[in-house]
Amino acid sequence: MNDIPIDDAGRAEPEHYLLLGDVGLHYPLAPRPRTPLVVARIAPSPFSSTGPQAVDYLKPPSTMTRWVMLLDGAGEHAIQEFTEPLVVWRGTSIDPDFAQMLATWQIPGGQAADLETITPLAVLRVHRGTSCDRTEVLMCSRMREVGAVFARVATMDLTAGATVPEIAREALTRAHDLRDHVAVEWQEFTHFEDDTEIELKLGLKQRVSPWGLASRIAAVVRDGRLPGFLPDVGNELQRWHFQQHTFEVIEPVAERGYIAFIQKPSGHYELKHKVFAADAIRRTETFRQGLDIPGDDFAGVLARDYAELTCRRLPSFMRCRFDVNVESAATGHFFGIEIDEVVVPEHDAVLQQVELEYHRSRVHDGLDQASIDTELYRLADTVSEWLAEAGVTSEKTFYSKLSFLRDCVAGERSTVRPVG
Repeated sequence: MNDIPIDDAGRAEPEHYLLLGDVGLHYPLAPRPRTPLVVARIAPSPFSSTGPQAVDYLKPPSTMTRWVMLLDGAGEHAIQEFTEPLVVWRGTSIDPDFAQMLATWQIPGGQAADLETITPLAVLRVHRGTSCDRTEVLMCSRMREVGAVFARVATMDLTAGATVPEIAREALTRAHDLRDHVAVEWQEFTHFEDDTEIELKLGLKQRVSPWGLASRIAAVVRDGRLPGFLPDVGNELQRWHFQQHTFEVIEPVAERGYIAFIQKPSGHYELKHKVFAADAIRRTETFRQGLDIPGDDFAGVLARDYAELTCRRLPSFMRCRFDVNVESAATGHFFGIEIDEVVVPEHDAVLQQVELEYHRSRVHDGLDQASIDTELYRLADTVSEWLAEAGVTSEKTFYSKLSFLRDCVAGERSTVRPVG
């Protein structure tokens, strides 16, 4: 078996195994008894750490192996080692060379392997100890051409020195834990604090190309070089632009904030209503969709639907935004690294920020709402450090678009307001 790598702090990396088998072990399908259970020893992925991990992401190169075990239903197993590594899984199907190897390799007991229903089932992260071996079981949760995502459904403790077959078979007893959340598209996620925006900002001190910055950060995330974060696989990058018409809510005091109108390509409007007494990490945010506003009579909508509010119109702006979407490997929380440029033509003013916004959380073993803020601040620090290395000075801030528009009207332009 391959030597266990040691990280820079002298800690042993957990052993990593990729389990492949009948898709019926994970989904309610009729089983195929001749589909082998394949255990491949793999190296840590670029997104792995030595500590506990809620999520792992394997691109095809991360599934390379030199050591494979085949197990049958009776617990018999056979091991094969290779001089040159083989890629096990490539995007959405088994690698052809690996499949050819399996097709010539009999399952213990003498039967040929049935590969029609084989799929990645789990990643096992085995932390060897003196008294017990702790294994994190991460079941396959999302499969895309770029790679597969695995989410932790259980943590098991077995007697120290547990064999790979023992670990693999015990892991399969947990295959259905959280299955409806882990294995079903878009049921993998939950969202805490409905109707609340949770966001930090990094004000940029130099003018930059928003797209250039976004594409560079996206590449850093893609290559596993943003410590502790992996891409939101299948939703790695989004690009937006729109015009916004904003009305500040002056009274009553409890409703201060703003109401904004954003036109969609359909011609209908989205109404965004934010309530906050001062710029802060949390702001109440609600939306109305599909509004038809003839003649762009925004004041008429406010008079009809928000008669209890006293509002003043602020300058309209154009906004371009490029979102690099990431997931915390340790906590399963998703965030946007949103490169934002706002232009107010009426005042010849420009605001550039990197917004760091909480999006949602992956349902997994150990999900913890309390870690959202901690991980958001860690992301802000990590991105700030990367910006500094790239020669871009930034400052942590809660400075809002509302404050920016107020400053434009007051003639102060885009002064960044730091946190604290």
